[in-house]
Amino acid sequence: MKPLLLSFLLSLFIQNSFAQSLDYISIRKKNGRVIKNIYNGSHVLLQTVDGSYLQGPVNAIRNDSIFLTIYDIRLYQTIWGSIIRDTITSTLVGMHYKDIGRVHLNRRTTFVQRSMGPLLMLGGAGYLAVNVLNGALFDIPIADKQNLKRLGTAAGLFGIGYLIQKLFSSDGFSKKKHQVLYVDL
Repeated sequence: MKPLLLSFLLSLFIQNSFAQSLDYISIRKKNGRVIKNIYNGSHVLLQTVDGSYLQGPVNAIRNDSIFLTIYDIRLYQTIWGSIIRDTITSTLVGMHYKDIGRVHLNRRTTFVQRSMGPLLMLGGAGYLAVNVLNGALFDIPIADKQNLKRLGTAAGLFGIGYLIQKLFSSDGFSKKKHQVLYVDL
């Protein structure tokens, strides 16, 4: 009797230990390198193909679909005048993995990505504007050889800032060239 009970309890334990789904969604580069994996229970911010944003914990990933729990959280005023946050509803939203357009990757940005481009553009454009205004107000020739060198330097700084802004700016989401794949294990 004891071996039968032991084998029954062991089979229940094994069944429960393998009951969790092993499926996940992977964001990869074109060469196959993994950028981010999304598992059950992980918190995700994504944009769908139609442009809407969804944010919340992943409830389940199975059968080529991802299920998110979306919480409606609002601020309410108490009778004492303070403000508290309260959850109104929670909704389970399911979608096919091909409906995911972009996924937030939680990447940090450096000083060059955030500030260097706009600062160079502001400095170059500001110097150009001040130089042209000084030439118009104080009758200084703008086409002077020495002045054209300074204007060329200012235009070059503006161009470098614009190039840095276009090359290194990122909103933290995956790009169109990245692939969203469903991995079934």
